[in-house]
Amino acid sequence: MKNKVAIINADYYGEYTKKLLAGATSSLDGDFEYETFSVKGAWDIVYKVNSLTATYDKFIVIGIICKGDTDHYEYISSAVANGLMDLTINKEVYIANCILNVHNLEQAAKRCEDGNNKGIEAALALKDIFS
Repeated sequence: MKNKVAIINADYYGEYTKKLLAGATSSLDGDFEYETFSVKGAWDIVYKVNSLTATYDKFIVIGIICKGDTDHYEYISSAVANGLMDLTINKEVYIANCILNVHNLEQAAKRCEDGNNKGIEAALALKDIFS
């Protein structure tokens, strides 16, 4: 039986998350079936994962949280990371985390490039555990 993976993609910074998503999906070979779900932003990822735990126990989450002029970045980054960890522990699911916490979009762009695509790394981490 093939492993089922849900990929949750926050498309707030779609120019970059599309590249991360392409990297992740290209790295899942014939041993994995996946379905992709879109949400608006990184904050919404935790809710979406939680709503899918009855169907999936493996996830790849993709998003970008970019620092701005306020403390919002710190609160969202911390809340999302804690929410994902809580789901991992309490729902007994695996979550490959590809939510980039960056200070500027240039840093995000560098983490989406060929040879440094963090979406590929997230998929490979999942494959490493479940293949």
